[in-house]
Amino acid sequence: AYSTQAIPVRYGNTTLRVTPANLGVSYGANSVEAAMNYGRSGNLLRQAKQRLARVIAAPVNVERFNFSDPRLAAYLTQIGDDVTTPVANASLAMDSGEVKIAPSEPGKRLDTGYLVASLQNRLGNMSSTPIVAPVYGLPASIDEVRLAPAQKQAAEILSGPLQLKIGSKNVEVAPTEIINWIQISGTTNSLAKGVSLTGFYPNIGTVGAATLGIDAAKVKAYVAGLAGQIDQPGKNAQLGVQDGKVVVTAVSQNGLKLDQATATASILRVLEKPGANRKLTLNARETKPEVNEGNLASLGLVEQISQGQTFFPGSPATRLINVRTGAAKMEDVLIKPGEAFSFNSALGPITPEAGYVPELVILENHEEKQYGGGLCQVSSTVYRAALAAGLPILQRVNHAFAISYYTAPYGVPGVDATIYPDSGVDMRFRNDTGHYILMQSIMQGTTLTINFYGTKTKTGVIRGPEFVSGTTDEKQPSHTRFYRDVVDLSGKVTKTDTIDTFYKASTDFPVNKQIN
Repeated sequence: AYSTQAIPVRYGNTTLRVTPANLGVSYGANSVEAAMNYGRSGNLLRQAKQRLARVIAAPVNVERFNFSDPRLAAYLTQIGDDVTTPVANASLAMDSGEVKIAPSEPGKRLDTGYLVASLQNRLGNMSSTPIVAPVYGLPASIDEVRLAPAQKQAAEILSGPLQLKIGSKNVEVAPTEIINWIQISGTTNSLAKGVSLTGFYPNIGTVGAATLGIDAAKVKAYVAGLAGQIDQPGKNAQLGVQDGKVVVTAVSQNGLKLDQATATASILRVLEKPGANRKLTLNARETKPEVNEGNLASLGLVEQISQGQTFFPGSPATRLINVRTGAAKMEDVLIKPGEAFSFNSALGPITPEAGYVPELVILENHEEKQYGGGLCQVSSTVYRAALAAGLPILQRVNHAFAISYYTAPYGVPGVDATIYPDSGVDMRFRNDTGHYILMQSIMQGTTLTINFYGTKTKTGVIRGPEFVSGTTDEKQPSHTRFYRDVVDLSGKVTKTDTIDTFYKASTDFPVNKQIN
């Protein structure tokens, strides 16, 4: 009967009934033992005092309760959500071009600690009398009276729009935008001795007139958004080879970048100084692209150091879209000396928004259509360019089974590299030439070419591939092998890499028609 007896908790027009069973209440393990030992344990004087007290005084409560904190927390959260009302401080608003004060609203909050104590006490003294959920009020820290003296200052700040000039672009910032940058604050009393517990609650004890300021973080955020409209990346020079030398086939284009720190400081200075000229010229400087006509030699981009090519006749239109989109991501990629290049990082997100469409990919034990199917054509082409440049390959994974798109011009499969972002399957190599490498891509029909430009310090020569076992029949497993000789400028082979590729049968990977 005790476990099902309801404890009513009333708030507003709602009464919540909580039972000991709801809270998982149980007696403590030592409750009976404590009752039995009362007046029977300790020295004789202590026993005598306890027995005398029991005779002449009220009964002694030795009950000890345990209950489930998570169960109680659920009730407290429900009540708190129902009774809590947030405080609304007085604020400023624009109305027909004038600065007005929007009134404050007090708030309410559940006194959780007091309610928990009340529930704990009721568990040892059950009754049907409702516990009224204790709620304390939260007055606004800034009300209309405190904000009124700042109204004149706000009117000066909002006296007109800001006129911003950035190059050939003119931007007007209206007072309705500027008002969002105003920061309202006030002074707070220190808590004196004897202040009640409510004095420790937020927003209580504030005095004095409110003061206004400009929130620098909000101005900085506005300028950052402005930079998103103004900033333009530079475009690298396009390179080609003529008579064995690197030449510029299309000149670079300078970019534009807003000086955000100076712009933010200038706007703050104007708004914080009454009567200041509200016309500002913000500085946006031209930026040189990483690769331009004047720095090719300093970057070491003096010659073509390698080329990779793949051929994929018969590819469906959707696959060609993905190959073309992915190849564009390899255009103008600049790899620093010593840098480890990651194909997945350079590629970026594979999403419909990036221009990809569903096409077949090999996934675990089957094929299915996913966005970006066919991108391995691009990774395999970059892989071949890295091999030809003699660069160390850090990671390469072959396809699960041999695919005709990666066989030419060797006639034997094996010089391919698959990728699958977010799974750890990547194609990576390191630029150990001591100079920058610029990657550029050309797609013509069903031929993809990746060119590496830099300073040639070595060459990679491929021998093979050849079948160790199996044939060109992709329906059967096969094992191919090729060698990559790294040759220095004197023609000496400094290193030979052996690359083994093991393919499974294509029939082991049925096509799943569902598009994910």
